[in-house]
Amino acid sequence: MTKELVGFLCPDRLCTYMHSSVEMERYLTAALKKQQDKRYVIGAFYESSYWMLVVFYLRDNIAYIFDSDRATKKKWEIKSCLSLVWTRYSFRAETRNM
Repeated sequence: MTKELVGFLCPDRLCTYMHSSVEMERYLTAALKKQQDKRYVIGAFYESSYWMLVVFYLRDNIAYIFDSDRATKKKWEIKSCLSLVWTRYSFRAETRNM
């Protein structure tokens, strides 16, 4: 049996927890931990009339946010939460691999 390479974040939860950084943090932390055997974890979310996509490359400790509104330099609420969770997750991953 082949392992699945891609895991997914629930778009409904991402949008539901959008305005609660504590709940968002809990969800993202649990979801990344649960899917740590995946190579990639992908999540789509909608904020302020724009779709964004986050792609976590778990094995390489890299995360990308693709923003459909590249022209505007808005500070999206979810980006700071994603950055915080990712920093914590990737630090833990590095310490596990030492």
